[in-house]
Amino acid sequence: MTNFPVYQGCLDEHGGAAELSRECERIGIDGLEIVWGHEDYDGVLPDKDIVVGYHLTFFPSWVDFWKGREDRLLAEFGDWDTVRECYGGETRNDLIARCRKDFKRALDFQVEYVVFHVTDVLIHECYTYEFSHTDLEVCDCACELANEILEGMDTDVAFLVENQWWPGFTFCDPAMTRHLLDGIEYDNVGIMLDTGHLMSTNTNLRTQAQAARYVLERYNEHGDMREKVRGLHLHQSLSGEYVESVRGHIPEYLKGSYEERFALSYEHILSIDRHGPWTDPIVADVVREIAPEWVNNELSCWPFALRGEALVTQLRALSGL
Repeated sequence: MTNFPVYQGCLDEHGGAAELSRECERIGIDGLEIVWGHEDYDGVLPDKDIVVGYHLTFFPSWVDFWKGREDRLLAEFGDWDTVRECYGGETRNDLIARCRKDFKRALDFQVEYVVFHVTDVLIHECYTYEFSHTDLEVCDCACELANEILEGMDTDVAFLVENQWWPGFTFCDPAMTRHLLDGIEYDNVGIMLDTGHLMSTNTNLRTQAQAARYVLERYNEHGDMREKVRGLHLHQSLSGEYVESVRGHIPEYLKGSYEERFALSYEHILSIDRHGPWTDPIVADVVREIAPEWVNNELSCWPFALRGEALVTQLRALSGL
């Protein structure tokens, strides 16, 4: 599969739903993992028969909101209007309602799985790497939110937690992985292992061959939990040199409102989390050993012509070419 944001502009760029399906077939993509683009559905739906997975709405930081830490919220967002806009209200119940509504969108598409981020990071922490929350705290809050989302839902869709390199679920600590999975009260729970995010936990990586070995080392450390890795977000991000060169320094230009600071930090995030295609055929060994049910070629090249080239590049590497 590949990833696809559901909003009108993106669908128009692809020439509409029918052309999108044809282009996927030409490239060799079987389906899409979609994420809601915060627009009404009318006119923006890809054909349901190619929608396989759904990436649930996520928030870069949300634990302070979940715990009702008003002083920290206002320090990050500046005012309550921005807080309400981000989370859909001022209370836990507002956030739960927003997330449950998004989960129901996934069910509307009759997807096979949904993806749930487990992480929390403030804007300035993306630069300092000095974090206000521990992995345990984020994972515990994520279990609480996941259980609220799933409560009373009549479905057996696979619920897959995704690793990040920020505090939360990193796939670097098997004990934390088990704690997270055990804390979600749902039978069909598993892992969507993001290879690029996992690479970002080790700034010493310099080559794709090193990265492939690192991914499999972390995978094999998980012992009997390896079977919980049901899917892959497949991309590569060798950004260690960049991180080491900027870590610990907040740029002077990072000022203004929350929206302005978020926009200014986005290029920095993309410099870490690059979502580039694998070019080394060693990636085929990674996929072969993990043997997931779903592989999402989660690449970030735009426009679609360039993205198609990136998809073909990674598919060729997967074929060992």
